[in-house]
Amino acid sequence: MIKPATRMTQALTAGIFLAAAFAAPSEAAEIKPGPDAGEAVHHGEALARLNCARCHEVGISGESPNTGAPPFWSLSDRRSVATIARMLIDQASPKHSGMPTFEITEKQAEDIAAWIAWVQPLAHGRRLVTENCSSCHAVTLTDESAHPEAPPFRLISKRLPIEALEEAFAEGIESGHPDMPVFDVDIIQLQDIISYIASIQTTD
Repeated sequence: MIKPATRMTQALTAGIFLAAAFAAPSEAAEIKPGPDAGEAVHHGEALARLNCARCHEVGISGESPNTGAPPFWSLSDRRSVATIARMLIDQASPKHSGMPTFEITEKQAEDIAAWIAWVQPLAHGRRLVTENCSSCHAVTLTDESAHPEAPPFRLISKRLPIEALEEAFAEGIESGHPDMPVFDVDIIQLQDIISYIASIQTTD
């Protein structure tokens, strides 16, 4: 747990339960890393939601509660994600108004950085499919496809193994709706799209 310099550990422990009880649900919060993401990513997510979410959007989409605090999904637009752990330890980031002084261990900083690194490709993939696919397909956990013959992305794995998507994109996906436009992507965009699609798969 990251400990603000002016708080007692007991108060922070109580805060964990209050945050769990009263945090507003969001779609971004529903997208969780799988077991293959590793302990650091899972621990980093917990730390970020407990200690950073009051000001920052810590998921893969949405705006920060504090408009001066950048969303975590946008941090790679500002700096190399590889530098974030050291930045947290040194508290060297440009601080938004009201950002508290805090104590953080090297392990905590590395785990938060691991979570931020995990968020980046999913956020990028979500933006790409929202911009290019959502006019026909449902692209989140809850929306419905605007085109009746366009399958929701969260159900893609019922039709095609996720690991086969890269080849399918390369060959040109044959969809259920014949008016699907041509969608050209580079390898980084494709990998991020697939990462996002994989993250929202459901059997419902």
